[in-house]
Amino acid sequence: MKKITFILLLSISLFSYGQKLMGKVGEIEVQIIPHNFKSDSHNKPTKKKTNRRNRPHTKLYFDSNGDLLKKIGFGKYKNFDLRTTEYIKVYMYENKKLAQSITYENYCRKNTQPYWRTLYSYDKNGQLMNDSIFYYETDSLFLETTYEYDLNSNMIKSIFKPTHYYQRDFDSKNRITSLKQIYDSKLRWEWKYKYLKNQRIGIFQTHYNDGRDYTKKELKTYNEIGLLIETEEKNISSDGSKQKVKFSYNKNGILSKIERYETYGGKYVCVSYSDIKVKSKTDLNLNIAQKINEQIEIEIE
Repeated sequence: MKKITFILLLSISLFSYGQKLMGKVGEIEVQIIPHNFKSDSHNKPTKKKTNRRNRPHTKLYFDSNGDLLKKIGFGKYKNFDLRTTEYIKVYMYENKKLAQSITYENYCRKNTQPYWRTLYSYDKNGQLMNDSIFYYETDSLFLETTYEYDLNSNMIKSIFKPTHYYQRDFDSKNRITSLKQIYDSKLRWEWKYKYLKNQRIGIFQTHYNDGRDYTKKELKTYNEIGLLIETEEKNISSDGSKQKVKFSYNKNGILSKIERYETYGGKYVCVSYSDIKVKSKTDLNLNIAQKINEQIEIEIE
């Protein structure tokens, strides 16, 4: 009975809120505006770019503490039409912790309906221990993930099933040194990391036993205050192709531009970029900037 009452109250709340799903909330609005450079007949990028109307593919809304309240995606996964709302995700908090989120999806450009509901639970130390994704209409479980931590509060496991999980290792400075995927109780792939001054060097290897080598190297470079300013990735064993991403920040330490490069004729050429526009009704500090940047990086991965 409690479960039915909860769902009924939630439905009433969402119905009243639904009329404002596209509206602005919170004190901080972030828009991520993508541009791709069109290619010539030789598949090399030109200076002609797409999205000249500067339409965003994502809008993010935060409160004055930098906590995410709402996310709206436009044409990202299905038809790539940035005039079309793809999804809306609303976040709700209890005791300053994310308690649940509702994801609305737009099908056939006709209406936006709630499709997913995610619940989050924490331990007495405030560490996320579980998130469970349910089909909204039937309230049946779709996916559950549990988390484990070491004594320094580093997340060392993300567990989907007893035989399927991610395993992380950390050094004495709480820096990640490895990330492994275990599937059917077997090691499928792994990242190994080491650190040098202002850089993190990662080596990726697979263990698929399919006779192919997917080894690649990743180099992340940070500035003097620890902000990521560049990533470079190179396929070591196959075609030797390389990719680079550059990150720029505004005066508040929030990402302002992300540029993506690929190699043509042995030289890096910019193939796309995203401008990030921020509007805020409150003062922004580094803590808020970090929260905002984390969400932006999720969207551009």
